[in-house]
Amino acid sequence: MFLQIIQAPAGDAGVLRAASYRWADRLGSTSVGWLGCTGGVTEEGVFFTAERFESEQKMWVESGRPGRRRWFSDLREGMTGEPVFTNCREVEVFAPDPAAVDRAGYVQIVQGRVRNAALMRTLTRSMEKEMSLHRRDLLGSTLAFHPDDGYTHLLYFTSADDVFEAELRETPPRVKAMMDAVYELNTALPVHHVLASPWTHSRRETDR
Repeated sequence: MFLQIIQAPAGDAGVLRAASYRWADRLGSTSVGWLGCTGGVTEEGVFFTAERFESEQKMWVESGRPGRRRWFSDLREGMTGEPVFTNCREVEVFAPDPAAVDRAGYVQIVQGRVRNAALMRTLTRSMEKEMSLHRRDLLGSTLAFHPDDGYTHLLYFTSADDVFEAELRETPPRVKAMMDAVYELNTALPVHHVLASPWTHSRRETDR
């Protein structure tokens, strides 16, 4: 899987949301290699979308098609600044049921820089396998590595209330140890964002 992340200052969340749903409802099923996306506006007013493709090559092909260009033009109407694109060739998906993430009611975004991507990938896989045993609110996650040692980690949850309730419980020592190990791999303090009302789309839902 290939992931293209787009971030920009949000002006009109309604315009951005409408563009996202218009793509999914009308054009996603006829696109070249588009698999789905997770988008929304963070509490800080940042537009974020992670667009999933079968491959980088298909992403570039789709980017040149008229429908995709119109979609991006619609998005720009809801932005107040220049968008930043991050293309991620290394992507790991951790989800017992991949379809469940499309039902997520709350998404956490963690972005940072890491000194050992391979070790982070291994630790995250083990950590989330353990977490799935006691965090029923966690539906899955996507870990994408940037070309410059950065990363974006998307964590999908059932709802904000479920997350709050789960975080009141004590974290098992084994899970906490792995969380600490992942944190120690960061070369700077990670940045956290939240999509309290995420827009989640999948091609399998839009095919007609």
